[in-house]
Amino acid sequence: MRKISPEFNSLFWTQLYGALNDNFFKSALVILITYKNISLFGIPSASMVALCGGVFIFPFFFLSATSGQLADKLDKVWLSYRIKEAEVVIAILGAIGLLTGNYYLMLFVLFLFGVQSTFFGPIKYSLIPHYAPKEQLVYANAMVSSGTFVAILIGTIAGGYGNGNHWPIVAALLIIAYLGLHYAKKLPLEKIENPAEKAVLEVDWNFFTATTNIVKLVFKNHLVGLLIVGLSWFWFMGAGLLSLLPLLAKDIFNGNEAVATLMLFTFVLGMGVGPFILEKLTKGKVRRWVIPVSLIAMTFVIFDLSFVIKEASKHSFLLNVIGPVGLKNFFKLDNSMRVIIDLFLLSLCGGMFTVPQFAELQRVTPDSELSRIIAGNNIINALAMVSVSLFLMFFHSQHFSLSLILAILGGFNMIMCVALMYFYKEEFNKFWRF
Repeated sequence: MRKISPEFNSLFWTQLYGALNDNFFKSALVILITYKNISLFGIPSASMVALCGGVFIFPFFFLSATSGQLADKLDKVWLSYRIKEAEVVIAILGAIGLLTGNYYLMLFVLFLFGVQSTFFGPIKYSLIPHYAPKEQLVYANAMVSSGTFVAILIGTIAGGYGNGNHWPIVAALLIIAYLGLHYAKKLPLEKIENPAEKAVLEVDWNFFTATTNIVKLVFKNHLVGLLIVGLSWFWFMGAGLLSLLPLLAKDIFNGNEAVATLMLFTFVLGMGVGPFILEKLTKGKVRRWVIPVSLIAMTFVIFDLSFVIKEASKHSFLLNVIGPVGLKNFFKLDNSMRVIIDLFLLSLCGGMFTVPQFAELQRVTPDSELSRIIAGNNIINALAMVSVSLFLMFFHSQHFSLSLILAILGGFNMIMCVALMYFYKEEFNKFWRF
């Protein structure tokens, strides 16, 4: 077990509680809208669920550039104090919205949680190199990545409880926000090595020019641009596959909520385990050959999952006649275990794909630019997630089968594999001699 510095430990917990609160509140709101058939602005309940996702991610488009500039301009730790104090206020507003049943206020609170995440994201990843030596960057990023996905899982599942009683949700919301602030206050203020660089950096408050300049900064360095394209591809595939899991559980296996939760848990578990397996295999060093190799493995698993779903869908008619399938009966079905194994391997490879890219990004980027680079990464990630949503909406509108959609995503992934093998050809060739 590697020794973790107290500073990194505090950073880990404050970011974990932030991700937990975001997803906890979002899940609680989605469940309430779904089961109480809430309609706002003339938008039906089913579309409101999609709107919630858009409301949360929207700030990443127009505020990421500003957040990155502020994090490079100001003391990152001081800024994190202010952000976590704001999270406590947002949680109080969320509590008021829940207790009064004001869905307009709750939607606004979800937007504010998105704003808070937008401002904290660049700080979180740019502080990691301050609290972890270069030889432990892979391990530190594995910790943060795993913690984030565990928080997403717990928040998503826990937010679905208390549908009839809001007090447990209100209490959890406030406690989690306080814990995030508590650990943030344990972070020591930065020791600024080059105050002149911070002094000359001017914050551009114009959304269009700031975003354009940060995207230019991202692609100024060929390697940095390539790493961010890879990270954004992870979110393209990850967001697309996660959105298909409920359909896989319900439409193919006629599974109930427990089966859908199992699939989600399996997927997130792989994301949490993958980085640590990678850290052991590479002994904590950044090995660029892992990037194309892990994506190749993902491609094989996606195609296998597509094939298995095609086979399983042949019996979906009979399952619909029988009725909803619970966990006990799910594992008696043909191909059920193979689907679970595929989901685990898919996310395992995903975790191994993303962590070395973040570690390398932190290693090669100057500290004075790192927050802006992370902000640029967040903008492109958000575009990737919106893009895959549009693709899936089109596929569903054309009544493509789930198996065919996965095969298409596998095809997209194969194209990206070829591109990454080309750009990392020297490292990829070293893999065969490893």
